[in-house]
Amino acid sequence: MSPKSYLSVSNTRGTSGLRRKADHSHPPTSMASFFLRSRFSKTTLRLFQALPRRFKKCFYLSAGVALAGGAVAQLGWSEALAEAMKGKRMKIANWSNTHSVEGVLYQPSSLEELEQLVEHCHENGIQLRPVGAGISPNGIGFSEAGMVNLSKLNNLISVDQQKCLVTVQSGMRVSELVDALKPYGLTLANYASIKEQEVGGLIQAGAHGTGARIPPLDDTVTAMTIVTPAKGTLKVTKSHTPWVFNLLKVGLGSFGVVADVTIQCVPMHNLEEHTFTATRKEIAENHSNWLKNNKHIRYMWIPYTDTVVVVTNNPTKKAKTPESDGEVDEEEIARMKPLRSLLKECIKQTSEERRESLGLDADLVESLNFAECRDWLLKVKSLDTKHVQSINRAEAAFWRNSEGKVVGDSSEMLQFECGGEQLVLEVAFPTGTLDNLEKPIPNPDRKIQPPSTDIGFVLDLLDDIESKGFPAPAPIEQRWTQASHSLMSPAFSNSKNDVFSWVGIVMYLPIRDPKVRKDITDAFGVYSKSVRRIGAKMPADIYPHWGKIEMPENEKEKKMDQEWLKRRYPVDLFNMVRLSLDPKGICANKAVNEAFPLPNSRAYGQFSPE
Repeated sequence: MSPKSYLSVSNTRGTSGLRRKADHSHPPTSMASFFLRSRFSKTTLRLFQALPRRFKKCFYLSAGVALAGGAVAQLGWSEALAEAMKGKRMKIANWSNTHSVEGVLYQPSSLEELEQLVEHCHENGIQLRPVGAGISPNGIGFSEAGMVNLSKLNNLISVDQQKCLVTVQSGMRVSELVDALKPYGLTLANYASIKEQEVGGLIQAGAHGTGARIPPLDDTVTAMTIVTPAKGTLKVTKSHTPWVFNLLKVGLGSFGVVADVTIQCVPMHNLEEHTFTATRKEIAENHSNWLKNNKHIRYMWIPYTDTVVVVTNNPTKKAKTPESDGEVDEEEIARMKPLRSLLKECIKQTSEERRESLGLDADLVESLNFAECRDWLLKVKSLDTKHVQSINRAEAAFWRNSEGKVVGDSSEMLQFECGGEQLVLEVAFPTGTLDNLEKPIPNPDRKIQPPSTDIGFVLDLLDDIESKGFPAPAPIEQRWTQASHSLMSPAFSNSKNDVFSWVGIVMYLPIRDPKVRKDITDAFGVYSKSVRRIGAKMPADIYPHWGKIEMPENEKEKKMDQEWLKRRYPVDLFNMVRLSLDPKGICANKAVNEAFPLPNSRAYGQFSPE
């Protein structure tokens, strides 16, 4: 079936499990009739009755779901499909090597193969956890029992240049999509820090860029095709099925496998990036105006220094800044001097035996870039506060030497160097509107009085770690987005004018030694608790990016985190819908089930429609 035709053909399952054409004599008229006609289990119906009234109202008023899929029965498997069904046992690690998994990976090469793979796994109770590029710091897509990856489904399906709408298969990487859109003069409205994610994973995990007038990337999606275990292939759209659409967009891969998405794009454009440094007091004095007057803005707070790096990006008609001609860059040498000088001194003071074990070679220092220099410096003493302070001071000097402006394509300007292997926690919280930022929580002990809750949060965090002498490396990164309509987004709000701040902390893992990595991981746990403790004082608390949340092993702490998530998200609604779309739980994994436990602590696979 062609990509165009499958969007318009309805489908249901016969009792044999084979596909047959839908009976249109009784078309679905609402989401309620669609789900309730599915013969919910008693447990599922109890979940529905327990929902808040506002969600029931949305449920009853939503438009029906148009089912999509194959119109003829599949009478036999092709060789390609048979091969896809076998899967391959592979070991996969995430970008930072903090999570890895060894399991069977399925890689269908067509929509038909994907549909039959999902149906086969559902009928036989075979795990099929959707996994994208495997970049998420917490490995949210991993499952030992079985995974499906759509890297072979990576085509651009259609482009509407007039409306700037693009339909793309979920396995395409963002970097590939950028290149594919260039002939049409289009680009994404915003970008996360890197472009190596697969589109499906980017949307399902709720990725975001920065810009107080721009929502997270999931909110630029206008339609989505998802292959579900129990209900077949569904086409959900922003206009016809708003409620279910807004739930499934950031679905964490728990409802099925997203086959394609339609994205609202924008015309290609250049941005002028301005990088400069400010003091904490200058941030407090200027933040409201800077946030309002810049399309994209982010701060990088450097602990133990009075330096905050400010990076703004704004549309411009200026031509792209010429790239370096390959000659010796004297400006780059000057920028890097503080870090390289400190590194050379550290290597000089380190014993020869330790230098060899850490791979520190003074002759290579001049060839290292910014992130590599920082990693090498942290290899020496990652958890020594005085050493980390000296690195942060050198990094602050690097950024002061790097002030300036550069022009380039938006897809390039909004990317930035994230550093090497690392542990990350990022949280989001509302901070009012651009015209009325939320006032900070009163704290007479602050040395600098912040203008709003977002700046107050970071100042309080800095005060906490600096007063305790915690070895926090740079940076503490802060970004902003407009609210998202996706119910499971950390930035969800019914008001599109709401602004959310995203704050990320990091600790690097420059050494492979298991003991050192464990010590750093333990220290990061302390750092994360500081973030949580300060965030709990916020008017609306703080909530984590789905690709960066780590559920605790301790059962008491896990229960507390489950209650924490339930205060923010419609967990009963989330569970009710996944019980309907995936009653055997083949698309879930440990991370999802621990974050959103089903009633009575029963295993997910024990639930099925009656």
